[in-house]
Amino acid sequence: MLHQKTLNKLENLTLQKPDKLLTVYLNTDRSDPDQQGGEWKIALKNGFNRLEEYLESAPEEKERLQAIRPKVEDYILSQERKLPRSFIIFASADSGIWETFEPQVPVETSFHWEEKPNLEQLKSLHTQYPNTGLILLQQNQIKILTSALGQLQTSEFMEFDLDTEDWRKSEGPHHADVSMGSSGGKANQQDEYDERLKANQQRWWKSLGSVLDKKAADEKWEKIILVGDKEEADILSENMNKEVHETIQKNLLNENEHKVIEKLLA
Repeated sequence: MLHQKTLNKLENLTLQKPDKLLTVYLNTDRSDPDQQGGEWKIALKNGFNRLEEYLESAPEEKERLQAIRPKVEDYILSQERKLPRSFIIFASADSGIWETFEPQVPVETSFHWEEKPNLEQLKSLHTQYPNTGLILLQQNQIKILTSALGQLQTSEFMEFDLDTEDWRKSEGPHHADVSMGSSGGKANQQDEYDERLKANQQRWWKSLGSVLDKKAADEKWEKIILVGDKEEADILSENMNKEVHETIQKNLLNENEHKVIEKLLA
């Protein structure tokens, strides 16, 4: 949602001379064979140097570019230890524009100095990797991820509470603790727990559909993906008003959220 708001703002932005807007697309994808030696640092330096050479005949504009350069370089270098796969930055001197994106998908490195932002690659990425809700299913537990530009935005874990007969937020996936009593008691309690789960399944699918419909509206999801058992996903889809765009048969509830997005979207 935040990315879409920023994109809308940038689409309507035009600066007045001598102020100009710097647009930087920088590929920092370490999985790229051409990026194994930190080549992005050279590309960053060369991009700025070429712009400064181009602005030799426009000293006022060059001065503004040179005022922005340290901020951009410092920002990118500060994230070197946890480097995203790319950076997209929009910055200006006089008007103080500063908008950044760190997509977990690669871009083609390019630098632009114009009255308006260069949005071609950003729009293309937004089309390929829209604001997406990924719902990871596993019986009475779910994890809800929101992703934009292939980057994790939010993560929320929920499970169906048999006592309140409603979904509640929790810290993370775990299994039912039925450890009281002897081993026979454990088995009996587990059986009883499983029976209660089964008896409540229809109720929880219906209530979960409502929860996800609201979440989709609040987060402005443009795409919804259900991940888990196909039968469970089909039942959930039937209980949702929002369109489910894709179902993926994988059990990823306990996987690292960033890895999940990389596996499913990148």
